Amino acid sequence: MAITPQQTVQLKQVSRGNFLMSNVLKHNVLFREGTKGDAAYILTEGKIEISGTVEGHNKVFANLTPVSIFGEMALFLDEGVRTATATAREDSKVIKVTKDDFDEYLQNSPKVITSIITVLVNRLKTTTQKAMKVPSANMGVVRMLDMFVANGAKELKYESTLKSLADSFLTTTEKIEHYIQELADQGLLTISRNNNERRVIQILEQDLFKTVVQNKKNKLSTEAPFT
Repeated sequence: MAITPQQTVQLKQVSRGNFLMSNVLKHNVLFREGTKGDAAYILTEGKIEISGTVEGHNKVFANLTPVSIFGEMALFLDEGVRTATATAREDSKVIKVTKDDFDEYLQNSPKVITSIITVLVNRLKTTTQKAMKVPSANMGVVRMLDMFVANGAKELKYESTLKSLADSFLTTTEKIEHYIQELADQGLLTISRNNNERRVIQILEQDLFKTVVQNKKNKLSTEAPFT
C-alpha cells in the first residue's frame, strides 16, 4: 500500500492521565518533514519509521519499536519545524506529549530529567548525523539548560557542558561558548570559578527559556523598520 500525501492519521483518543493515547493505522503518516510540530510522541505498541530527504532522496533514519520517544525536538527548538517524517509500519499506539504537558511533567517529576536528557541527546546526535542536518542550536541549548534548572542543577561544569552541547548539536565548542557568553551578557547566567578553581556556569534565571523568548520578542518590537 503506497503512502500518499492525502493519507492522514486515524486517531482514537483515550484518556491516560494528562496525556492521550492514539491508534495509528499501518502506512499512515503521523507527521511530515517540514511541517509545524508542537509535540513529541511515545511509541507503546507497533513500529514507526523515521525518514527524511537527504540530497533529494528519501532516507530511513530509524525503525522504532516500543518503548521509544520521537518527534522530541519539537519540545526543544523554538521554530518547531519537523526535520523528519514519521510513518507507521504496522498498526501502532502512541502517546502524544505537548510542550506544555512535558514542562508540567518535568516540574512534577524532576528525578526523570537526567535520563530524559540522555535519551534526547543521543537521539539528536544520531539523527542529525544521519540526516546531515544541524538544527538551530541556540534555543535547543536554552531548553537543555532550562531542564537542568528544573532539576535543581543551577551550577554546571563549564568545559564538560560546552563539549556535551557541542556534540549534541554537531557544532564547535567555540560556537556554544559564544552563545553561553551572550546569555551571560544578558545577565541570565554567570561564568565563574568554584572553590577548586574550576570554571562553572551558574544559571541565574529560574525560567530561562521563557525569558530568552521574551527578550527576543522585546528586541524585535524595539527595532526600527528599514526606511
